[in-house]
Order: sequence, then C-alpha cells, then structure tokens
Amino acid sequence: MKITMLLKSGPRTDEAQRAFVTASDMLAQGHDVALFLLQEAVRFCAPGLRVSDTLSLEQLIEKGLKVYALSNDLKLRGIDETLEQEQILKAGYDSLVDLMDASDRVMGIL
Repeated sequence: MKITMLLKSGPRTDEAQRAFVTASDMLAQGHDVALFLLQEAVRFCAPGLRVSDTLSLEQLIEKGLKVYALSNDLKLRGIDETLEQEQILKAGYDSLVDLMDASDRVMGIL
C-alpha cells in the first residue's frame, strides 16, 4: 500500500515523534511510505539538527522512507539554501497534490 504522511509539527514535539514511529512501523510492514514536511516540520532539514528523542530522518530514509519538504516553507525559514540532505527532496504544492493523488492513504499528523 502506498501511504503519504503529512507533518507540520517541528522537532521535539509529540506529533513528530508519533509520525516517525508510525512511519517506521509501516515501513516494517512493507508499505511504500512518503513523509511530506510542511510549516515547522521543515526544520528537520536544518543543517546540524540533532534530535535524540526521536528516530532520525536518516534512519527512516535508510529503511526506505521517501521525504519531501515544501520549498516555500524552507525558504520562509531560511533553510532553502542550506538544505544539505540530498535524500530530502524539495517540492511545491503541485507535487504535494500529485503525491496525495497517487497514494492509497493520506495521513495528517499535524
């Protein structure tokens, strides 16, 4: 099953922790999972961010998670030019709509 998750909460929040654990569980069950970062969640893309109380994006990406970050929100937070993680794809609203349309399920963990 193809699942898209939307996350708008930033690092060190219960919502982010829940999104990462849920994504990890679904990947372990063999689902194709994409995580789309919006609003404060794009702060996971900030260079040098270390969050010890959650699974890291790098660990989830290694398990097969596809990660997208909304380019407008990256730019608003000054992260656009410093996006170092090549595995995280910048995407616009059109890409978000396409991703949601192509998914069997869409989950918002806002």
